[in-house]
Amino acid sequence: MDATTKFSSNVTLINVTEQETFNATSSNVSGREPYSIVSYFGDTRVLLWRVIPPILVSIGTIGNALTIIVLLRQKKMTSTAVFLFALALSDTLLLFSILPPKWVLFTWDVDVRSLSSPGCKAIIYLTYCCMHLSSLLIVVVTFERTACVLFPHKVRLGCSPHNAGMIIISIVLAVLGINIIVLVIFDVNEYTGWTCDVPTKEYRDLYDYVYGWIDFTLVFGAPFPLLLIGNVIIVVQLARSRSRRQRMNISGQARDTRPLSILMIALCVLFLLTITPVSVFALYIPYLEEKLRALESKDPYTAKYDTQYFHFLYDVTILVSYFNATFNFAIYVFSGSRFRAELRSLLCCKATQGTRLFGS
Repeated sequence: MDATTKFSSNVTLINVTEQETFNATSSNVSGREPYSIVSYFGDTRVLLWRVIPPILVSIGTIGNALTIIVLLRQKKMTSTAVFLFALALSDTLLLFSILPPKWVLFTWDVDVRSLSSPGCKAIIYLTYCCMHLSSLLIVVVTFERTACVLFPHKVRLGCSPHNAGMIIISIVLAVLGINIIVLVIFDVNEYTGWTCDVPTKEYRDLYDYVYGWIDFTLVFGAPFPLLLIGNVIIVVQLARSRSRRQRMNISGQARDTRPLSILMIALCVLFLLTITPVSVFALYIPYLEEKLRALESKDPYTAKYDTQYFHFLYDVTILVSYFNATFNFAIYVFSGSRFRAELRSLLCCKATQGTRLFGS
């Protein structure tokens, strides 16, 4: 894990901080230091953080806001719609909890998280909570869809909007409770150099080797196999259902269930493609730090090169991970004809069509 939050790039490899990287990069840009491949990685990191976050925040905010409005326009929300509504809220909070502070840091050299201890704790806590909540909501909505294809006639009894709301509340409370440790181990004081960081070695070890694994499990370790199993079941059941209908020459219910199942599969594919790289990389960082510290005593230049290179790679995976919170709206549009029709009605200021967008 890194020194602030899994979805930030403040990785303290061989004592290289973002402040130092920012200053070094500014020097290289102004010509005070000779150009090198190390400065290239630093310059590219700064450029990425200055350009991409505003784009992701703008697209994600507009897309998630439209998703929420379209869902609220329904006369009666289904359980799936309730889960997707919560997912849109969580994704929006996730985008705002980390991308704007990072953009301000790399644009104006002001670390918003380090301005106060309460602000540091709040930003880190909100980031982790939203990150875990989004991952778990994807799992829950996938398992609901799995239940729908396995037990199509019984699922209506359990998959109600009320039950969905209770599940969401339970997940939120669990996530808030698990991440209380973040409020304890992060601070801004003289021991952290007045930056938002972990103050002591004991807290550092707790963060890297205990909480790091908890975070990995909630974000990727548990969701990955569960999503894989759920989607395999969905695909197999859809194939069997299609084959059965072809043999019986029936063409009725397929229109009701297949589009939504395909949409859920697309959401899971986007999640796995964007979250996998950063999750694996973040888990490896504590062990990478040890290797780089050992290398620093033997070959300082190579250690500096490797540090900047891994900073760059990690930042790329971080930014890619936010595609998951940004482009869910695009999947709804391209995968759901009902969603497109309702969105068209919204944009044309027409009344809702009254159809259930995500019916079981």
